[in-house]
Amino acid sequence: MSVTELLADAHAARRALDAGEVGVVDLTRAALERAEALQPRIGAFAELTPELALDQAAAAEDELRAVGPRSRLHGLPLAVKDVIDVAGVPTRMGSPRAGHHTPDRNAPVVDALRAAGAIVIGKSATHELAYGMITPQARNPRDPERITGGSSGGSAAAVAAGIAPLALGTDTNGSIRCPAAHCGVVGLKPTRGAITRDGVAQLAWTQDTVGLMAADVATVAAAWDVLKPPSRRPSRAHAREEVAGRVGVDRQACAAADPAVGGAVEQALARMPGIEFVDVRAPDLALAVAASVLAIVVEASAAWAAGGDGVSPPIRAALLAGTEVPRDAYLDAKRVRASLCAHMRELFESSRIDALALPTVPVTASPAGAERVLFRGRERAVESLQPTYTALASLTGQPAISVPCGSDADGLPVGLQLLGRAHEEDALLELASQAPFV
Repeated sequence: MSVTELLADAHAARRALDAGEVGVVDLTRAALERAEALQPRIGAFAELTPELALDQAAAAEDELRAVGPRSRLHGLPLAVKDVIDVAGVPTRMGSPRAGHHTPDRNAPVVDALRAAGAIVIGKSATHELAYGMITPQARNPRDPERITGGSSGGSAAAVAAGIAPLALGTDTNGSIRCPAAHCGVVGLKPTRGAITRDGVAQLAWTQDTVGLMAADVATVAAAWDVLKPPSRRPSRAHAREEVAGRVGVDRQACAAADPAVGGAVEQALARMPGIEFVDVRAPDLALAVAASVLAIVVEASAAWAAGGDGVSPPIRAALLAGTEVPRDAYLDAKRVRASLCAHMRELFESSRIDALALPTVPVTASPAGAERVLFRGRERAVESLQPTYTALASLTGQPAISVPCGSDADGLPVGLQLLGRAHEEDALLELASQAPFV
């Protein structure tokens, strides 16, 4: 395999690095060159960091030759969403001016991956303030005339384009899972609070979650092993012993998606070996979306009240709208959250399931620039469709993962979403690894 081809295959890259068939510096340089070459076409990065990356790569290469790899991530390029601090690199959050700063230290999540040997090659593009579901400046590597989804769209594009085998993102209402589905990569939103958000820009404090994106489940699992709380290490071998392989499927929810999406999800489930499936009904997904969006609107407004002229007019309007939401409405959203959390606990216990299967997004990637699309016979706002299935886990705080499971007639990827039990990411990753990648 060429050095460039290794970027799209983390397993092959690991073998080549360990065997001395390729150096960390060469792999890093190839990632930077590919990122620069594809930037005009897909806009995956807000900023590349060649000097920082090559310095890190040289040190990582020396260590690899002297004592071996620190982890399975040692020497692999890493893209970091531009709401997460990297020391000495401006954090701009996709905004004209709001929140711009140059941190003097890494966010702990970056420190942890750097300690594992990953190489930061740049800051990936984000929807402004991570407040949106499109990431308009980034384009889908599968079809540059389509959106990536958002707000971690740049991270998804970097992975899908074979630039970085691993990327960091954030997920407040589906912002890792939706672009993962649209771009055909894996996206994990861990249990809310499992990964510290220190050094990460705040949007909505009750739902913001740092997560991971990669081309395959095993690479996400390797990064999760590095990031998960110390009290839960080591546990992947234990998880393999404990995972029951029983998945609940909401057939009605699958049928409510675009037929190409629902069909791909159903076919993928049928091809998961050794998994027992049980038909269940998920809680009211529309209610979850409404409560999640309302909470985000209010909390984002509070977090960015001082944004002022530092944000674009659409974001300013959204922040202003948050100040006008009645207090009782926000309290109602909190009550809905509590109710849905109870409903999900009861569903998992009564059905004895380890995960709930849903589509990730009801449609495949929409045309770039389109504000509305035809969905099941009527026009719908592109952004309003995105969290249809992802809001539930955002509201309840459960871990959820999107894995690619097929494509529509245009070859655009479809994502299968699995929602797991709180704090049981290892079991969820084990289940996700059984999904047939298409």
